[in-house]
Amino acid sequence: MRLSWKLFFLTTPVFVLFLTIFGAWIIQSSFDSSLEKELDRCMVENELFQTSYELSLNSLSEEQREQTTVRRIIESFHKNRGKGAGNARVYSEDGTVLYEDSALRPQTSIRESLTAENNVGSEVVREDGKTYVVVLAKMSNGEFVETSRNISSLFADRDAMYSRYQIGALLLTALVGGMIFLLLFLVMRNMQTLSRATRQFAQGNYSTRVSIRSSDEVGHLAEDFNWMANAMSLQMEQLKDEVHRQEAFSSAFAHELKTPLTSIIGYADTIRQMDLSKEETDMCAGYIYHQGKRLQSLSYKLLEMSMASGQEISKKKIPVSELFQEVSQITAQSLSEKNLILRIRAESGTVLGDRDLLTSVFLNLIDNARKASPEGKTIYLTGENAGGVYTVYVEDEGPGIPPKELPHITEAFYMVDKSRSRREGGAGLGLALCQRIVSLHQASWQFENRPEGGLKVTLRFGPPESGRRERRSRRPRRENPASRHNVLRSRTESAPSGPSESQPPSQTGRRFRKTQKGGRL
Repeated sequence: MRLSWKLFFLTTPVFVLFLTIFGAWIIQSSFDSSLEKELDRCMVENELFQTSYELSLNSLSEEQREQTTVRRIIESFHKNRGKGAGNARVYSEDGTVLYEDSALRPQTSIRESLTAENNVGSEVVREDGKTYVVVLAKMSNGEFVETSRNISSLFADRDAMYSRYQIGALLLTALVGGMIFLLLFLVMRNMQTLSRATRQFAQGNYSTRVSIRSSDEVGHLAEDFNWMANAMSLQMEQLKDEVHRQEAFSSAFAHELKTPLTSIIGYADTIRQMDLSKEETDMCAGYIYHQGKRLQSLSYKLLEMSMASGQEISKKKIPVSELFQEVSQITAQSLSEKNLILRIRAESGTVLGDRDLLTSVFLNLIDNARKASPEGKTIYLTGENAGGVYTVYVEDEGPGIPPKELPHITEAFYMVDKSRSRREGGAGLGLALCQRIVSLHQASWQFENRPEGGLKVTLRFGPPESGRRERRSRRPRRENPASRHNVLRSRTESAPSGPSESQPPSQTGRRFRKTQKGGRL
């Protein structure tokens, strides 16, 4: 059975039962009050009759009492009071009727219930289709006075009220039942709308929404459904994007493996099957060595990406000037090979993060700038502290990146200049790794071309004192396609200033990671 019918058959009978009990109580209360009034009136009449009779009887002498009758005594005080005969009867102690002015003789059991202490009694009797209230009182001389009143109209009025109430209750029940049914229909119609939308959503129609404008619980439920549908639609889009990226990653990874493996297999087979001279053997071995190193670099990058996406980092306050100094020392040798200058300007401040991971980010960015910069140019590394937000800029004087390529440069294996990247040992994983590291630090970053030429990378770190809780994001944020891979970057315009701290090109770094030998992207 449907919920609407259950509610209808539950509420309507309860309403009818309540209405019946309440109406019966009201009518019966009114009837009992009217019956009590009639009984009191009959009591008063009996008392008046008894008093008048006793006064008239006591006013007569013994001789007058013997010469008169009860009827004459009663008729005399009726005449004096200007009152005609009524429904009264006088009995002797042995039950002989001494006087009666009505042919009605209702049978009662009042006489047997009278005592010396309680000499008055009443009873309601029905006789000849009529209803009477009878009052019987015992006088001091042993005689009994009985008065009665016809209260048939009182019972007739009660029965008429019951009949009218039954008709009214039926009409009211029909009206209220119809209103309840209409209300349940409207409520259940909204619930059916929600049910249909839920089934459509479950069938894959993620654009399904419900339009229920009400401020009740059903309206709130509809709002919650739409909120859930929006959230799930967003998650489905994110999953689709993730699947697409995974497919693209697998395809690119297979492509990246194919080229060096083909060279390795080909040259190894040449050495195995042919008699080569020393120079030819060295040449084949050199190709195998370089392609093997390329595969090794690719493996290191993939390992770092896996570790960066799966670890919980421990954040500490890191002075930016120390971080820049360390990056400068590490990159000094590689920059000197192209006669490049690294100009550093760092305002006082700290960032909250993991030193090794942040160092890896800046090394990748500077190494990308190195590969894109012509010989003799300058790379700028600038830090600004404003309002508790520390912003870092990495700029080069290279050719920049085509605007249509900017949204994709953080995708794994994506390379703007594939020939140059492969020539320098790159695999297109550096920025993909950096993006994960920046995301772990809840920072933001952005890529843009400089008007005077070159690429500018902006990183923003929140205030260290904010004490944000380190946690992995359970699901990626959804970004617009045009800025999907720029979501971790945003930059305020700030031109790099002149050099304040720069390392001489000849200075050798204390540690140089093999991961920095990859291509720009």
